[in-house]
Amino acid sequence: MEAISQPKPAPTGERDVVVLVHGLASSRLLLIPLARRLRKRGFDTRLWGYFSYVGSNRNFGNALARKIARLAEEGTWPRIHLVVHSMGSIIARCALEQGLPDRLGRIVMIGPPNGGSHMATRLRYIHPWCNPMLELMDRPDSFVNQLPPPPAEAEIGILAAGKDNVIDLPRTHLPGERDHRVVDSWHTGVLWRRDTADLAAAFLRSGSFSGGAAAPTRLANPATAPAG
Repeated sequence: MEAISQPKPAPTGERDVVVLVHGLASSRLLLIPLARRLRKRGFDTRLWGYFSYVGSNRNFGNALARKIARLAEEGTWPRIHLVVHSMGSIIARCALEQGLPDRLGRIVMIGPPNGGSHMATRLRYIHPWCNPMLELMDRPDSFVNQLPPPPAEAEIGILAAGKDNVIDLPRTHLPGERDHRVVDSWHTGVLWRRDTADLAAAFLRSGSFSGGAAAPTRLANPATAPAG
C-alpha cells in the first residue's frame, strides 16, 4: 500500500533564515560578523561548518542539502536562503544538483571560484592530499569546471572581491546569475564589510543587489566606505 506523504507544516515565523557556509581552510567563526549584520537586517541566521581538508565538494554538498531539508521540515521559516563564501559556493552548487530544496530562497555567493582558482592550481604540488582544493583548480578538466550549471529557477547573486588574489574576477561569474557586483576588498576581508551585508540583504529580499532592477556596478574604495 502506497504511503501517503504528510504536508509540510506552515511556517510559524515571519523572518526568513540564512544559512552561512564558509570556504576552504576556514571556519564558521569568520562568518560571525556577517551573521550578526544580517540579523540586524531582519534575518535569522545559522552557521554551517564542515572539515574542509578531506572529502569532496559533492559530499559536502550532500550534507548541506540534508541541513536545508531539516530546516524546511521544522516549518519555522517561510524561506531558507544561503550566503556562501569561496568554496562554500561550490558546495552550494553541489547541493543544488539534487534539485531545489523545499522553501529554498535566494543564494548569495561571495568570492566564488565558479571557474576555478589559480591559487588552487599553484598549490596542487604542495598539498596533493587536499582533494577539495584540487577540485577547485582552474584547469578545464577540473571538478569545478565540469559541474553543470545550477537549475534555471535558482536565484543566485554574486559578490566578487575586487582585490582577490585567490580567484580571478572573470572566474567568479556563473551562467544564469541574476546579479553580479564587485566589492573593493580582498578574498576574506569582504566578509567583514558592512556594505557586503547591505548588498547581501538587498539581494535576499529582492533578487537584486540594488533592491530593484539588476545593474552591476563597482563600489567605492574601502577607505571611504563605512566600516561599522
